[in-house]
Amino acid sequence: MYVSVSRLRIDPGLAGELVAAFRARARLVESHEGFIDLQVWQADGDNGEILMVSRWQSRESFTRYMKSADHSTSHRRITPALKDAIRLERLEHLSGYEVVAE
Repeated sequence: MYVSVSRLRIDPGLAGELVAAFRARARLVESHEGFIDLQVWQADGDNGEILMVSRWQSRESFTRYMKSADHSTSHRRITPALKDAIRLERLEHLSGYEVVAE
């Protein structure tokens, strides 16, 4: 299992617009080999912190997607003003774990 967590920061007044963009995403990632799921988490208190958490079967699957035309297409759908307002605070990667209970 490979997990990528993007910790994003945006002005709290624009957080709803970013969440709406995620909800209306192209969903191209779902067709990529090794993709498991994607969730977007918003911090309590609407402080402008958004986490994008994606799970993959392997780092290689994630890397292939990140280099794909589909990834570029999905990012081009974000308006330039919204893209400029997003700050990537941290990118975390977890690997070497497996889900053992749900």
